[in-house]
Amino acid sequence: MFNTIVQELKSLISTESILKESKKLEELIAKFTQLKNDSGSQEDVTQLLANDLINELKNKLSNEKNTLKKKSEAVKNQKEALVEKLEQLVKNEQNIGKAFNELKKIREVWNQLNEKAPLEGKEVDKKFTKQLEEFYYNINIYKAIQDHDLKRNKQLKEVILEQLKKAISTTTSKTLMIEIKNLRREWESVGPVAKDCQDLFWEKYRSLLETLYSNFKDFKESEKEIQIDNLNKKLAIIEQIKRFDIGQINSIKDWKLRGQQIIEKQEYWKTIGHVPNESKDDLWQKYQSVCDIFFTARKVFFEEQKQVYKSNKKQKGDLCQKAEELLLSDNPHELTKDFINIQSEWKKVGPVHQKDEQYLWFKFQKACNQFFKNQKESKRLIDAEKDLINIKKENLILELKKLTKIPDESLKKILIEWWTTNSEHTRKSNQLEKEFNSVLESKLDSKSIKVFKRTNFNLKFEVYKDFDDNGAMLQKEKTSLRELISKLKKDISQYENNLSFFGNSKGADSLMKDVYLKLDRLKTEIVSLKEHLKLINSVLKD
Repeated sequence: MFNTIVQELKSLISTESILKESKKLEELIAKFTQLKNDSGSQEDVTQLLANDLINELKNKLSNEKNTLKKKSEAVKNQKEALVEKLEQLVKNEQNIGKAFNELKKIREVWNQLNEKAPLEGKEVDKKFTKQLEEFYYNINIYKAIQDHDLKRNKQLKEVILEQLKKAISTTTSKTLMIEIKNLRREWESVGPVAKDCQDLFWEKYRSLLETLYSNFKDFKESEKEIQIDNLNKKLAIIEQIKRFDIGQINSIKDWKLRGQQIIEKQEYWKTIGHVPNESKDDLWQKYQSVCDIFFTARKVFFEEQKQVYKSNKKQKGDLCQKAEELLLSDNPHELTKDFINIQSEWKKVGPVHQKDEQYLWFKFQKACNQFFKNQKESKRLIDAEKDLINIKKENLILELKKLTKIPDESLKKILIEWWTTNSEHTRKSNQLEKEFNSVLESKLDSKSIKVFKRTNFNLKFEVYKDFDDNGAMLQKEKTSLRELISKLKKDISQYENNLSFFGNSKGADSLMKDVYLKLDRLKTEIVSLKEHLKLINSVLKD
């Protein structure tokens, strides 16, 4: 029955000011008394505990009131001393300058005391105000303009009273509280009014102030609830920032996104009002800590990223330089593979800073585009050259067809020119070669063919030997000769195998004779081909 009351009493004990919670304490005591009466004479542990807590709270409340009373008494004593000092100043000081300097000092101390206990010591405040009015009233310098000043002071105080009256119907706020303090200072700085109005003005002034400060007290209590709500909102922001898992953020995009989200929360934090003073420092430390953790980690990431960017920038810069060097080649079609490799390497290199990325990419892309443009132009020129070679070969075939007497010097000239055209291979080279050989064989008889072959090879050899190709054509010819020799040897082997099948068959002698003639011719041709090989090797040194 008493458990709930015990819990609420315990929570009151932990509060800083029991006096502020006195209303709640009274409610709990009344509730305890009611329960106690309802339960009869039986007492349990919780009832006794509740009773002890109530006594403890009453003692604490009494002590707090005594402390507050002592503070109020101290302020009151200090104020009374100032009133006495002001009274002596009014009675004895004739030097106006000195009197005003002393008055200024007294009022500065008085204002400080009012800041500590603005509503304490109504009587002493009244005495002080009266002494102020006496001061202004009795100073000789004001005697001459007393009536004017009294009227003016009355007008000023009426304005202040009107402003205080209007403030009562204004929504209470901290701004309003500051305005009221300023009005109090303004009131005290205004000189006296006529004596017959002093009491009336004073009563109006104090009555309006008491109403306003009562409103302020209610405002502060409601403000406490708002501050607790603000505290919860700010704690929620701290928790939201904590939930950002820094270990999972691996890209610049994510870091920027998370950073923007935190900045938005920081902006929202600024829009939230004040929190209770006792929570302010701890809350700020927590908030600053979670923000510092994130932004420090982000700074480390971007510092590391700078080093990565720096390395990638150097790699891409080197690739740009390499691409520009390849542009200087006279034969870009021979470097296509190199350029493709450079492009592949570029793709493997990571990103650089945005301010460098566009410049480097433009520079690299420009070199690539120029390279392939040069390659295309080079290919066009090569194709044009090859077209001219094909035309020349076709013209040589036409000239060969026109010859009536072979061999002669005209054929020799045609052969030299023909082999010269083989410095470049075209798509039609093989087809034209077959056509040329076909026309040539049609022009030669069996008697001149052997001499022609030797002469033809010698002409070809001399032409190929002068090619500026590091012996490529001679090497190709060498390979061709070896393949031909290999083929002829296979033919010889086949013929020799065939001889074993003839035996004593009818007509075998005639067939064998023909085979032997073919074998001799093949062997002679191999000897001739080997001589050609020897000649080529003498040039190739191989």
